[in-house]
Amino acid sequence: MRSPKQLNYYMPAEWYPHKCCWMQWPYENPNHNSYGDVPSWSHFDFEKGRIAWANVAKSISEFEKVKMIVHPNELNKAKKILDSRIQIIEFNIDDCWARDSGAIFLLNDKNKLGGVDWKFNGWGKFHPFDSDNKIAKFMIENSNASYFKNNMVLEGGSIHVDGEGTLLTTEQCLLNKNRNPNLSKREIEKNLKDYLGINKIIWLKNGTDEGTDGHVDNIACFVNSGTVLALDCKDKNDPFYEKINENLEILKTSTDCKGKRLEVIELEMSYKRLIPNDNEPSSYINFYIANKGIVMPTFDDKKADDNAKNIIQSVFPDRKILDINGIDISMGGGNIHCITQQQPESV
Repeated sequence: MRSPKQLNYYMPAEWYPHKCCWMQWPYENPNHNSYGDVPSWSHFDFEKGRIAWANVAKSISEFEKVKMIVHPNELNKAKKILDSRIQIIEFNIDDCWARDSGAIFLLNDKNKLGGVDWKFNGWGKFHPFDSDNKIAKFMIENSNASYFKNNMVLEGGSIHVDGEGTLLTTEQCLLNKNRNPNLSKREIEKNLKDYLGINKIIWLKNGTDEGTDGHVDNIACFVNSGTVLALDCKDKNDPFYEKINENLEILKTSTDCKGKRLEVIELEMSYKRLIPNDNEPSSYINFYIANKGIVMPTFDDKKADDNAKNIIQSVFPDRKILDINGIDISMGGGNIHCITQQQPESV
């Protein structure tokens, strides 16, 4: 069987025009048995979370269609809270992080849609995940896309691409033994290249969150060809100072798949810690690029919030910036990018 790359499929950049955005509605799964083990995931308030998810969906719907996957037990709550523009799709789910359990969509050279169904294992630590492991296939079938299956564990939040063949990721996540212990680094790279149309992978070292083992979407993302927006930490006493600056040095000395040196735009983090007993920083990198818009998180830290909004606006001068208070999402261990998954326009 030929790989997506052999069939001229590739993963487009997130600023490529979207057909829609996929999300998953927060489901208070009675069978979850291990969230309390990670501080950043044990303070999530589902009532506040549902409102936050609804606010994100409403904001994105200003720019593009939003499809919300909702567990059957949550349909009534979702219908009461969600804006009428949001399409509700019923399906059994375990959790609400569409970026990680959802399909990764592709396009080919004729602009036809494809989707990869990677294996999802609850970030190697959280159970159950059986229903979430079926979401990607459901999304691909719902979208009438060509279906590609890969049995490697991969979450969408662990990668960022430029749409031209370059991919960003972290060693902390993709090389973690709770993901693909039987695969070597070279084998993981081959899967990424063959199934996402990638030619070069830039490996950062560590991320900033414990729950996902350092997803890259909290620390760096491509914002246009050859340009990366990256989390910055200037406080030498901050526990993440060395890790964040190590990643910055890697980025500043890296080239994309065309051999061009990356331009790195630094975005200083908020030093405000939101979660008790957890040092995870609040990251503005975790935003969603919509058609003609950006939906970004803020953290009740006016100076840092304003600085982040100004920098993101300068990076995307032609897009409208909508900011959402991201604190209630952060309490679940992620933010706006983590709860969304784009589907590109296709024929």
